[in-house]
Amino acid sequence: GGMGAQHGDAAASAAAVHLLNYAAGNVGQTVVFGARPNLPGASTYRDLATLTQAMADGKVAVLFVHGANPAYAAPAGLGFEAALAKVPLKVSFSRFFDETTMAADLILPDHDPLEQWNEYEPRANVYLLQQPVMQPVFDTRQTGEILLQMAKRLGAHMAQRFPASTYEDYVQDDWHRVQRAVGNRDPFDTFWTSSLERGGVWSDFRRHGASLAPGALRVSVNPPAPPQGRFTLIAYPSTAFYDGRGANRPWLQELPDPVTKLTWDTWVEMHPDTAERLGIANGDIVVVEGQAGRVRAVAFLYPGVRTDVLAMPLGQGHTAYGRYAKDRGANPFALLARAPTSFGGVNYYTTATVHLEDTEHEKLPTRASIWSTRELGRGIAQSVTLAGLLKQGFTPTRETEAAPIPERIEETLDQWQEAQYDDWRHRGNYAGEHPNWGMVIDLSRCTGCSACVTACYAENNLPVVGKQRVQHGREMSWMRVERYFHGDGTNGAFDVEVVPMLCQQCGNAPCEPVCPVFAAYHTPDGLNGQVYNRCVGTRYCSNNCPYKVRYFNWFDYPNPKDPAFAWPSPLHWQLNPDVTVRSKGVMEKCTFCIQRIRGAQHEARMHNTPLKDGDIVTACQQSCPTEAIVFGDLNDPTSRVSAMATDRRGYHVLEALNTRPSITYLARVHNRAET
Repeated sequence: GGMGAQHGDAAASAAAVHLLNYAAGNVGQTVVFGARPNLPGASTYRDLATLTQAMADGKVAVLFVHGANPAYAAPAGLGFEAALAKVPLKVSFSRFFDETTMAADLILPDHDPLEQWNEYEPRANVYLLQQPVMQPVFDTRQTGEILLQMAKRLGAHMAQRFPASTYEDYVQDDWHRVQRAVGNRDPFDTFWTSSLERGGVWSDFRRHGASLAPGALRVSVNPPAPPQGRFTLIAYPSTAFYDGRGANRPWLQELPDPVTKLTWDTWVEMHPDTAERLGIANGDIVVVEGQAGRVRAVAFLYPGVRTDVLAMPLGQGHTAYGRYAKDRGANPFALLARAPTSFGGVNYYTTATVHLEDTEHEKLPTRASIWSTRELGRGIAQSVTLAGLLKQGFTPTRETEAAPIPERIEETLDQWQEAQYDDWRHRGNYAGEHPNWGMVIDLSRCTGCSACVTACYAENNLPVVGKQRVQHGREMSWMRVERYFHGDGTNGAFDVEVVPMLCQQCGNAPCEPVCPVFAAYHTPDGLNGQVYNRCVGTRYCSNNCPYKVRYFNWFDYPNPKDPAFAWPSPLHWQLNPDVTVRSKGVMEKCTFCIQRIRGAQHEARMHNTPLKDGDIVTACQQSCPTEAIVFGDLNDPTSRVSAMATDRRGYHVLEALNTRPSITYLARVHNRAET
């Protein structure tokens, strides 16, 4: 699967992988067959090519387009746009004015997914239900409702085939089939209600015992090298935009790519040796010519690609699709040829050339500037091999040990914190003992996907600053995923390490004592608090923060009359009412989602029950797909965060500064031979 299966030799490569799994004895153990999606109506790219040819030949009178944007996301060599113009009636069900919708004759906007009834079968024996969680915001109709009404207008056979009056009824009627498929014998109303509560029904979808007979597959994988002077170009899906369908969302536009850390643009990744040979520098505007067209994009030098390979992310280069997507970056689909792969898929690999057309250069829209943490010797992104971890006495690297705090100061700090805790408890603000909120981030689980960063934007009303200000070094994201390269790529000696970085909620915070108006202060439950309406914008706290996780509002983002206004209609509807929208001249930072902490505490106090471990979940923790982030009370010895904080892989970033961070990082474990 993935991009490894989107080229001409993918079928042979997949067969070779199956042979290796068979030889290793994995078939029926870690590799099982039969758990594939049940999509009887799904078509391949080859089917789209056939449809396009029929449209070009004038054989299609009416075309319905739903959930797709082929005018943008089809290879340019296919000629879909030209063929689309020959269709007499084109109907789009899109919610957005994308490229295909702009060419349509009739637009019937669909409901948002949160407003829809639907069903889905992602795997064999897995049947999922989707029900609306909100009323329709705009004057839209679910596509299924429109098709049912059309069936009734057609009458006769079509009306008999689709008798449901609403799409909800249609889905419910279809679940009689599901009930028979899973062998459920309850009354249908009982089955439907329980399925709706669970979100569907499912059983074990793994089928063991599948095997390959010896000699059943004989393949030879020997992909041809690109012609002299040309490169293999890989157009890969963006982690934020996928194939371009997410490009109209400003949060995702400002989300740095996990590896390049670039935003708001399209880039061409090439090896530094290749760039040196061609006279290309980081940030130069280059021209890439493929089999179907040419595009201009900024060059990004990256030793993680082969010297004969170019790579470009999909998603940008829209000619429509809204103010945040239109006329931004380049569209790599313009380089791809028509021909499908051997199994009918889109071939995202092609041959291409790259060259400088002029001396145009662009400052890369990124905040990443450090190549290697090991050169600095500060132990920010730490890792260990599996063999090294198993050795007795393993401890994370500490280049400089923290200087001990004098005993008298230590005692004074402890007494002050204890007094704060007592005052907090007596005021009844916490239904339990002294909390000390902390977090553990397991770097072995973190993939750098940055879902936590986007969740923080959504939860805490963070504004986007735009490409130009990112180029100038501005950002308002309270959380960032730092990327560090270890090694220069020589002989494969190259690693990428990622570290989520947010306010460390220091117990001995350097930001607090320098604030002249006490806007930065320490809460009794161990947080570095920030009083927005007390802040006068001296930015001393930011200067004193060694982690650089405090952010200053240089512009009036909440003001509709300001050019930097971040929430034009309807984006202002997304603002979280539990979080203050900060104004110009105010310093802000991560709060460990204080609104969620206080909300859970108030609930516990009203019900006179103690808080339990797991009752409070931060937005970043909630969104992490690998559960790399764990939050809780460090003073609770039974909490999950307390147990993980004592793991021998644990370390604190910049520990030698005696800031006493409340965030513990667990060193990443590499499963490879120790060097």
